[in-house]
Amino acid sequence: MKILIIGAEQLGYFLSKSLMGSGHKVTIIDSDPVRCEQLANTFDVTTFCGDGTQVETLAAAGAGKCDVLIAVTNRDEDNLIACELGKKQFGIARTIAQSNNSKNIRLMKRLGVDIVMDASQIITDLIEHEIEGSPVKFVADIENSNAVISEYHIPDKWSRSGTALKDLAVPADCVLIYIMRGGLLFIPRGNTLLMAGDDVTALTVGAAGRQLRKLFEI
Repeated sequence: MKILIIGAEQLGYFLSKSLMGSGHKVTIIDSDPVRCEQLANTFDVTTFCGDGTQVETLAAAGAGKCDVLIAVTNRDEDNLIACELGKKQFGIARTIAQSNNSKNIRLMKRLGVDIVMDASQIITDLIEHEIEGSPVKFVADIENSNAVISEYHIPDKWSRSGTALKDLAVPADCVLIYIMRGGLLFIPRGNTLLMAGDDVTALTVGAAGRQLRKLFEI
């Protein structure tokens, strides 16, 4: 999916890292050129330095081609404006905003923001789930690295169902931590068979997350 994030401070950084690790195409708008440069160099992500409440900036960042807009600045009014513009001017289907004041949550929802989250909550799992009922759920990131731990639900029609782990092209920068099947937990070994419907928790580094999604056909 194509996701536009407004705001590159802590939460924006965290979301960018998580969503890119899950294979989404992310673009970031932030008013601070230093933060934009740091993110671009760290994640090889497209960044735009500017005001995310301005139509011109949103247009330059390709808002019209995005599926989701996530506004996570430290100003609730800016988050609301960005979401309103995303929907009304660019036809973005799904908008998500951070609320820095819990008193504003109901108002922001009433004014059309699809998902409003309190800034104090850990929201990445819910965002991923609300965006598309994603078969990949974020679990945790590894501090000061581009590694993440995620849970992958293998589709029921997976073409490689019943294949031993040793016979699968698991990415080099990936470790399968455990498998959940029918309420039972398995520690994967080379001879372990991966089955359609399994929930696989894995540690991936960089692009390995996208490669694992491709392997699992999700």
